[in-house]
Amino acid sequence: MDVFQFTKTVLEQTDKGMIVLDHHGVVRYATPLFFTITGFPAQEVGLRRLEDLCMIKQGTEDIGNIFLTLAPMDSWQGELVFTPPEHREKQCAARVTCLQSQNEDRYVYIVSVQSPAGSGTGTVDELTGLPGVEIFLDRVEQSIRFSRREKSKIVMFLIRLDRFDLVTDGLGHEYGDRVLKEVSIRLRKLFRESDTIARIDRITFGLLLKVTKEAHASLVAEKVLQSITGPIPMAGQKVVVTASIGIATCHNTGDRADKILGFAETAMHHARQSGGNVYHFFASDLNVKAKKRIEMENSLRAAIEEEEFILYYQPKVDISTSRIVGAEALIRWQHPEQGMVAPFHFIPVAEETGLIIDIGRWVLKDACRQNARWQQQGLNPVPVAVNVSPRQFQYPGFYDDVKTAIRTSGLDPDLLELEITESMLMSDVDQMIAKLKKLAGVGLNLAIDDFGTGYSNLSYLVRFPVSTLKIDRTFIKDLENDDSMAGLTHSIISMSKNLNLKIVAEGAENEQHISFLKKHGCDVVQGYYYSKPVPAADFSKLLETGTIKIRESSRQNRTGP
Repeated sequence: MDVFQFTKTVLEQTDKGMIVLDHHGVVRYATPLFFTITGFPAQEVGLRRLEDLCMIKQGTEDIGNIFLTLAPMDSWQGELVFTPPEHREKQCAARVTCLQSQNEDRYVYIVSVQSPAGSGTGTVDELTGLPGVEIFLDRVEQSIRFSRREKSKIVMFLIRLDRFDLVTDGLGHEYGDRVLKEVSIRLRKLFRESDTIARIDRITFGLLLKVTKEAHASLVAEKVLQSITGPIPMAGQKVVVTASIGIATCHNTGDRADKILGFAETAMHHARQSGGNVYHFFASDLNVKAKKRIEMENSLRAAIEEEEFILYYQPKVDISTSRIVGAEALIRWQHPEQGMVAPFHFIPVAEETGLIIDIGRWVLKDACRQNARWQQQGLNPVPVAVNVSPRQFQYPGFYDDVKTAIRTSGLDPDLLELEITESMLMSDVDQMIAKLKKLAGVGLNLAIDDFGTGYSNLSYLVRFPVSTLKIDRTFIKDLENDDSMAGLTHSIISMSKNLNLKIVAEGAENEQHISFLKKHGCDVVQGYYYSKPVPAADFSKLLETGTIKIRESSRQNRTGP
């Protein structure tokens, strides 16, 4: 078990909600009980600062000052008021402890929270009178033990109200509470006293009951949906709410209550993704996928610690002279058992879990270090481009990571280019422009990657401090067969020229691509026609030559994986 997994396991055994903050005060991990106590959905917490989640009760002290005053092993105690979306404020007793990380100039902070005595978090919900999540899980454990003896079947339902924020935004939290009370009353009327109905969080209810056949669970789910969606008289009008239901069956197995709850949550998530007002069973194939994802996450954590990654470099070539004018750094994973793993297999998991922050930081450092080494060897200086993921760019410490990579490598900032995808630019444009200008102030270059696949407004585009547009490979691959793609590519090139931007075409693989791009004024090409991505040692040899000569026998399609 690695250090992270051990820490995770220890924290999850406590009776308090726990979160781990990095040296920027950003949440890097939270235990399931933290979400139960504070009412925050999991997706609302990761990579946010503590001060974005709560405030100090009845005081003028700023949460950020806590971190400034704590020395290693010191603690701060007080009361924090958490402000989750769609929920009432949650007042919690809290302790913030400072720990020194392996990097001695940085600190890690452990925050523990618990509801004040008498709050009812683990007993009975004050609003609805239903049992809370801890009682619910305890009854699930008892039912599992009973089902083993009696060979009976029990089923867990998680019932989450859809788009409940529309009710609270439109009518207010008071009316939202009245809706929740009405839903709890309707659920009570549907079932026997021997069945367990609980309130898991603000808008999620749990149901546990015994069935003779698993098929009966569908009938129960349909009854629940029909009952909940009945109009509720409210403020002179009728409010209609729907729900997403996840269903997990408890067989004669050794599964724990929290594991069954996780199955039901997975099924509920799929129901929500289907648009809501439906139910979804947890299926074994979902379990297999979840297991593979966990294995991938654990392997990635080990890969970061063991530095199992390597960078390949694909040259960018001046289309008129065949001279190498740049390169893109592309990550590969040297898995000890599976061999070389392509990015599309692991980047989505890294992005989802937040591990992309650590991976992206390593890529920045290694790309800068390698390019500086090429300059020290007297090779032709060319900028190296590094892709920036959305989650990495949103991370508050990203700017510092960039500056650190440049400073420690000694690289001229002008020889580093950051590639930002077009879709990232369209969220909160003003804030995005400010971030990009701050990065450009370091002296590096900025490029818009995958251009043409999003919906950029040209009036915004001219405000971004970028110097290069990269045409997405989907436009290039069908140039010779699709007139519409050819027309769009020509338009992008012309627009770039009018805006005094450099243009790079990705995915050029054959003579026809090169001929078209050269005819329409494209500056630089990147693709298998010239070279596939190669290890640093092989790219060094390309830099020594300075140009890439295409043999006649290689002028046909040079497509590669």
